[in-house]
Amino acid sequence: MNSEYKIEDNYLAEEDFARLKDLISPEANLNIRHRWSNVWNYVQETVDMNIVESFPHIKSPSLFSEVTEIEVAEPIFAGIFSHIFLWAEERSQYLPLLEPLLARIDPIVFYRIQANLTQGQRKKMRSDFHIDCPLPLKKTTPLITSIFYMNTTNGPTILEDGTEIECRANRLVSFPFGTYHSGVLCTNQPYRFVINFNYFKEMEI
Repeated sequence: MNSEYKIEDNYLAEEDFARLKDLISPEANLNIRHRWSNVWNYVQETVDMNIVESFPHIKSPSLFSEVTEIEVAEPIFAGIFSHIFLWAEERSQYLPLLEPLLARIDPIVFYRIQANLTQGQRKKMRSDFHIDCPLPLKKTTPLITSIFYMNTTNGPTILEDGTEIECRANRLVSFPFGTYHSGVLCTNQPYRFVINFNYFKEMEI
């Protein structure tokens, strides 16, 4: 399992990234002009096992148990706070806040955009390995997954071959949609904040 991936640091101009943080980071909740603090939904599990069992093409997370020594988080720690900016026909009123990112990525079309926030823990734990949506696609379908890191933490993204991508603020990592990956809960910050993008575009490695 060799993963193809692309890392782009300092993805947004410094002033654009600073403005984005000011608008949507948890610290911005004191600034109620956008009432961003009211948009988070709590999701108990990163991977819905009912979906895994319903779609034969989706690989079981247990297949990747030897990829990393980091243990899967127990259910009490595995929950995430999320906000869907876009998914199929659903559009958040806050989607325009991401305009610098949307313009920079410049896909054929976005399929899903979702912010994910996990709380810091006392020890490193991870989500199950997963793909973002249960779509039965051919390998040649140009659907890309990108993760944009809003803050720097010691919680990397692990790809299906064991590659660890450091979580660095203003970094975008991209890989083919069918690449299984896992997010690691951080231990050195109060939270880990990323934005996941799924979109159609030919990927250049």
